[in-house]
Amino acid sequence: MGVKSDSCSPIGSTVIIVEDDDDMRALLRDALHAEGLPVREEPDGASLVERLEREPPALVVLDKEMPGPNGLDLLAYVTRRHPALPVILITAFGGVPVAAEAQRLGATAYIEKPFGLARFVTAVRELLAASAR
Repeated sequence: MGVKSDSCSPIGSTVIIVEDDDDMRALLRDALHAEGLPVREEPDGASLVERLEREPPALVVLDKEMPGPNGLDLLAYVTRRHPALPVILITAFGGVPVAAEAQRLGATAYIEKPFGLARFVTAVRELLAASAR
């Protein structure tokens, strides 16, 4: 079951973070909350699939390496079912081949770990602004 981080926000403005590492998920959540952005959290891909159908977000952040469906599998699913939904793929296991695959599958942005939180927040804000137009 997912973690509900902001029950008062409109779902359409929410960012969903899908990250199996609790500490990393909390770090990303806290960075977005500090910017006033509503966040929902999911620890795995199965939880994301359920939530997407119930509560469509404004943006999805996917970790590449997770148990069950990995971030690339989820990226393909999300972009097939919700082609207008922006998706950021984050990974510590990247490189040019992974970046190319992420782009081919429809990632709106790709960020390799480690990364600065300012860079992450900027990417989220830019994608939210672009999708609101």
